[in-house]
Amino acid sequence: MTIEQTLPLQEKKKLSLSPWLVIAVGLAAMYIPSFIDLFHGVWGTERNAHGPIVLAVACVYLFVRVRQLREEGLIERRPAPLAGGLVLLFGLLCFALGRSQTVLFMEAGSLIPILAGLVLMFFGVRTCRRLWFAFFFMLFMVPLPASVVDLLTQPLKIGVSFASEHLLRAFDYPIARSGVILYMGQYQLLVADACAGLNSLFTLEALGLLYMNLVRHQSLLRNTTLALLIVPISFTANTVRVVVLALITYYMGDAAGQGFLHGFAGMLLFLVALGLIIGLDSVLRLIAVRYARWRGMAEPEAVPRVRKQAREERSGLFAIGLPTALVLAVGMVASVGAAHALAPHEANVVKTTRFDSFVPAQFGEWREVPSPYVQVSVDVQDGTTRDYDQPYDDVLSRTYVNSRGEQVMLALAYANEQMQDVKIHPPEVCYIAQGFVMMGGAPLAMQTAEGKPVTGQRFLARNNDRLEAVSYWMRIGDAFPDGGLAARWKIFTAGMAGRISDGILVRASSLVQNPSQQEGAYALQQRFLKDLEAAMHRGHPGLMVPA
Repeated sequence: MTIEQTLPLQEKKKLSLSPWLVIAVGLAAMYIPSFIDLFHGVWGTERNAHGPIVLAVACVYLFVRVRQLREEGLIERRPAPLAGGLVLLFGLLCFALGRSQTVLFMEAGSLIPILAGLVLMFFGVRTCRRLWFAFFFMLFMVPLPASVVDLLTQPLKIGVSFASEHLLRAFDYPIARSGVILYMGQYQLLVADACAGLNSLFTLEALGLLYMNLVRHQSLLRNTTLALLIVPISFTANTVRVVVLALITYYMGDAAGQGFLHGFAGMLLFLVALGLIIGLDSVLRLIAVRYARWRGMAEPEAVPRVRKQAREERSGLFAIGLPTALVLAVGMVASVGAAHALAPHEANVVKTTRFDSFVPAQFGEWREVPSPYVQVSVDVQDGTTRDYDQPYDDVLSRTYVNSRGEQVMLALAYANEQMQDVKIHPPEVCYIAQGFVMMGGAPLAMQTAEGKPVTGQRFLARNNDRLEAVSYWMRIGDAFPDGGLAARWKIFTAGMAGRISDGILVRASSLVQNPSQQEGAYALQQRFLKDLEAAMHRGHPGLMVPA
């Protein structure tokens, strides 16, 4: 081939790449800012640190898989523009809503239908089906809603704490447990969400599925068994991690347990887990081989590769029209503009100073006294910082007594901004985490001194000999949501109206001797909360109850 013939061919190749570059620019406009925010947000926490790892592995796998299908001649040009357009539009809507309202699982997860829609639009259903695992694998990068994480993590934390306690006790270590808090010697260790196994469970499940996809076992039973066994593998590895951290803290001090060796224990977790996955896979393969021999069948092998297609038969597969690419890129940029336009900007911050500067030490018949009891924490460290593991800007814990000697413990927690993944959570989560057992609940309905209705919840909780009756409400904006789903809907509707809601948790509790005394405790707490709201309303209207 002469130089004159080569140059036009190169020009055509460059021209065929330009539409894809236009689409890539549209995707970059959408997701580079989102991924930067995720890196500085939930992906920067230990709970969701697996997100960027999964994203990177998924991108590499997608590239390798497309190249492999192209070599094998399995990429077909049977466009499904209607189906692809609908899936793509769904992804763009998810991105606009998720980005504007901080619904992270919609914002990050929108990448999956957008990529799938592009494949459907240009290549059709069969090619999209052959890339199914790449899209499925990306699901593991999507941050789960905090309420889902709490629901799944709580039993995992308790299980890991229970197993670690009994394992260390079997070796005669001085250890005790209260919920997810371990007491070993003079040290207290909290089994946090990151140590519970949910993030590592997701990472290990993703890597295990990737391992099975690359090895390409034919046996469905073998693949399913290995996928299911990753759950107890993750639990075992996390128990090993907690035990190692407990021993490090016991022998070397708290600084060593929370420093570099804490990260080293995380690395040990994955080494143990990956070793168990490979070992179990070897055992399963041995069983499959022996079963096949026993039945007189051929030994199971990996799925054979398809014969490579000639280079000339693969030419022109990825050629798309530049006008179509421009339309798609404009739609992607428009979704970014829609997200910016829908983002709420009107903040409603009622409280501007710290609780301890204005919450009265004495009001009505109540006066503050030194608390003889340790209150259940609202999961706050020092009240000075706020991030994805710290939903509150300010907290206060006090104990009050009246002239008859009746005591009520008060806890207040306030957040300037309520977002989908950083919001007030019900106190039941904290009580269970700190070793309490729920003994029933009922709705709270009362009126303030000015006759305004207030709704919340009541419950009775027990921890060994401690029996505590609790009344609380959560105010988000101008509403009292009665659960996580109601709170999410309130935040979403306020955000779509352009408003950023603040929120406060108001909790009153009393110790009782037996369950028969709980109704009297609830009535006492109701009188206390009504008096407190009346005193607070004079100086800070709208803080505890919407004005």
